[in-house]
Amino acid sequence: MISPSAKQFVQDVFQSLNREVWIITAATADQRGGLLATWVMQVSLDTERPCLIAGLAPNHFTTRLIKQSGKFAAHLLKDDQAELALSFAIGSGRDHDKLADVSVRQEPAGPPILIDCRAWLNCKVYARLVTGDRIYFWADVLEGDLITPRTPLLCEQQLILEANESQQNALRKNLQEDRDHLAPHQAMWRNQLPEELEFRPS
Repeated sequence: MISPSAKQFVQDVFQSLNREVWIITAATADQRGGLLATWVMQVSLDTERPCLIAGLAPNHFTTRLIKQSGKFAAHLLKDDQAELALSFAIGSGRDHDKLADVSVRQEPAGPPILIDCRAWLNCKVYARLVTGDRIYFWADVLEGDLITPRTPLLCEQQLILEANESQQNALRKNLQEDRDHLAPHQAMWRNQLPEELEFRPS
């Protein structure tokens, strides 16, 4: 466990990062949803078979849709789309359809694709790893489009700055609820780490 004296320092380091924000969408035959994510990245240099990984909280509605469908779409946003991003960051798709007021292209048996965004990638999951407080989905990128290549990306620090006080409070509340709910699951996973994942210095 980290020492109390180092805890704030480490939090400050992580909070100084300015990662791009992604909207992840998914759908089943009768439900659809979306969430805001920052743990999304390219995981292969193979241009013939591009892949990415998305790390999502297991308790989120959209995560369940991905587990059921095996598909999702990942969208990068333009720097003037903070309000759109916040609408996917706050609240749960269990309570309301976050896509109701958003223009989307919906293919049969596919995830919703946001029409107005900087870029999108349509992905099919081929592997997953459950680590207690995150499920990591490895996915092949099947298709995509870079719609506005010269437009700056919306990143995490700008999103927080543009959120009003009520939105910032809601973001903090969501984060703390996730931490409280998922910390025991992450601790259990570490204590029961599968043998093939254990690290042994060679």
